[in-house]
Amino acid sequence: MAQFLKCPDHVLVSNIVYSHVYAYILPELRPFLINLETNHLPKFVENNGEEMIQKMLDKSNNKLRMYGSAKEIAGNIKIFRNFTESFRFFDDQKYPFNASPVIYTSLNGEKYIYKPDIFTIIQNIALHTINHQKFIFFHSMLAKILKSKIVLANGPVEFVKFDEKMFDEIEKEMREVDAKSHQQAIAQRDYLAMSLSTNNYPAIASKFRELNPTLWEDAVANSYLKHLQLLSNRRIETQKEPIFIALTNTCKMNCIEEIMAKRAPLFTSTPESSPITVRLFEDGEERYVMEAELYHALNRLSPGSERFVIHNDGSQRKGLVPNATSFEEVRAEFGDRIQKIEFIRTPILRSKHRAVPIRAHFPGQFVIPAVDCFFEFWRNVILGVKLFQKYQCSDWEKYAQFFQEIEEYFDIEKKQQYFLQYDILESVVGNSLQQYEVSQIKDIRNAKKDGFTVQNLKNELNHLGLTGTFPDIQNYAEGVYEEIDKVKKERYLRTCDLFDAVESCQLICLLNRIPNYQKFLHNQKGCKRVFGYKCAHCEKEEEVKNTSDIQDSMKNLKIENTNSSTPNQYSQPALSAPKDCEKCSESSEILVKTQNELKISRDQLKEMQQKMTDTEKELSDSKKEHEKIVESEAKKTEELAEVMEELNNEKEKNQEKEEEILKASKENEELQKTILKLTAENEANERMIEKLLDRISNLSTNNQKTNEIDEKTIEESTQTTSVTSKNAPLIIDCLICSSQIKAGQEVIRCPLCKRRFHSNCAFKWRKDHTQCPACNGDLPGI
Repeated sequence: MAQFLKCPDHVLVSNIVYSHVYAYILPELRPFLINLETNHLPKFVENNGEEMIQKMLDKSNNKLRMYGSAKEIAGNIKIFRNFTESFRFFDDQKYPFNASPVIYTSLNGEKYIYKPDIFTIIQNIALHTINHQKFIFFHSMLAKILKSKIVLANGPVEFVKFDEKMFDEIEKEMREVDAKSHQQAIAQRDYLAMSLSTNNYPAIASKFRELNPTLWEDAVANSYLKHLQLLSNRRIETQKEPIFIALTNTCKMNCIEEIMAKRAPLFTSTPESSPITVRLFEDGEERYVMEAELYHALNRLSPGSERFVIHNDGSQRKGLVPNATSFEEVRAEFGDRIQKIEFIRTPILRSKHRAVPIRAHFPGQFVIPAVDCFFEFWRNVILGVKLFQKYQCSDWEKYAQFFQEIEEYFDIEKKQQYFLQYDILESVVGNSLQQYEVSQIKDIRNAKKDGFTVQNLKNELNHLGLTGTFPDIQNYAEGVYEEIDKVKKERYLRTCDLFDAVESCQLICLLNRIPNYQKFLHNQKGCKRVFGYKCAHCEKEEEVKNTSDIQDSMKNLKIENTNSSTPNQYSQPALSAPKDCEKCSESSEILVKTQNELKISRDQLKEMQQKMTDTEKELSDSKKEHEKIVESEAKKTEELAEVMEELNNEKEKNQEKEEEILKASKENEELQKTILKLTAENEANERMIEKLLDRISNLSTNNQKTNEIDEKTIEESTQTTSVTSKNAPLIIDCLICSSQIKAGQEVIRCPLCKRRFHSNCAFKWRKDHTQCPACNGDLPGI
């Protein structure tokens, strides 16, 4: 039986995962999610849709950071979606139940099951025991059969006693479904085969509608007919397979309906004959009931007496009152009248960001505790709409009309929890503020890999512009940080934790400015759900309780003291004993002595009482002194943090300056090297210039000598010549060896400047130089 009380594998469909995420996230983020919706065919997913959620995160452009990792989101949504009739809430009529059925226990220890959960158990038994082809097709047909019957029932909340033997019998019958459905299908196969051979597709669709009108309603049958017509161009044998599978599955659904028909009261609404039950909601130490359910049960118990009028909005007789009553008040008001009612213990469930919806007394209505409605509304205002970032102003008159719009939903006089419709406040988002100027909205930045500190949180609050709306908001950062650090899921605080911290800081500021919200949250036992918040009402109650305990102790002490000092026959003054009665005299002395001792004891008691009073006063003074010290230390810590931050800033600036100096030093070294290089080049250039000047001077001298040579005697056409006797009067020096070129010696002449050199000198010169020693022109190869 245990396996049928768990959500089986392969029942969660991709389309439904999308619907779950859509309902779970903030209303302001849903338009973004619509853009991620795909038109792919639905498919079964594993691990609660974790892989699909990861793809959403990857495409979300950081919009879903506040919800943590894909695994965390999948885990929280698993809690959020796991409630009876969740298919109504998520508008899921086509796919299998994906919530686990619950076995409840009454105050009397009896086991009960909510009627719609029986359908889920039937589904789970069928999936475990019946063979089926075309996985999604079989699942969809089964879901349609079961969910349509729940919708038809459509009555108030009903419980029946859980009978495990009955479900064992159902399981046994389910194991025979394959054989029975096979026989039913064989009886119809010939007709379908004949219709298929003549392409009579309307006859096939009509036969399916005849076999199961609920499953094959007109719209479904017509859609299937179009599908068959599209297959008409295929071979007959190819067409037969899907038709026969549909036939077999239809016969299996008929068998399942027959099993349910044998136990009709379990699967239909019988509000007047089912056990008289009322859900007792338990939230920590709080226990309360829905008034509509209670009055319905009382009306059934006393049909002839004055009946309670139950309105569909959850209110009742004598005007509009809150729709929930504490169990203590129910006992006090109705006494023995509720003895025959079975109170079904029903825990209030919550995921991290959303409360699990609760089916109201009337069908199709879902509610959540008012305190959860409060938190979910303000989470959307703070992190979704970003109201206090959008309208940055510390003037609270500006927000007055907006707060008045929502204050009516949160009853500050109601001291026990009550319910509100789950989405009643989603449309109430500050239309009254549209007249004001909108500030630039910044997003919360990502936390570092090694987490974030208190100072990082303060910096983030300032970065978001929240210090303009809440000048005191940074004062709460340390307390919020400490509590969030205690409950972190991983080693380091993450970005999702930073979102929680920013939300809590704004909530604290909000509560400190609106006393009615403080009182509401205190009465609804929601104070401790705000990280770092110190509820003044809780502190006052604790102080009153401590004072009362002390007074009770003192009262008991005084009673004991009074009892010990009450006059009686033994404490009367001793009579004067006759002189001749020694025994009486001794007794009188003992009595006087006892009275003196009693007086001393009284004095000691008074002294002890005074000491206790003084001690209490000292303790009170010490407590105040301790609070001052703690406050002083906190202030010093804060100042130290500021000093450390300034030192860190100075350190960063110094590091920047050191880097600049180091960079300048390197540039200076490079400059020095460049200067040395330029100096060396300059000296080389100066030597070259001096050498060139010397050459120019020699060239000038040689040119003068050359001009005296008779150009007519120089042979223009050859480079290599001999000095003949005809040239003898000319005196020419070889510029290379500085010796005179004598007659008959071979010479070489520069083609540019026409200067002559000894041929041997020229050959030697040319080995090491490429330029003419006279004009520096390029010498040709020799």
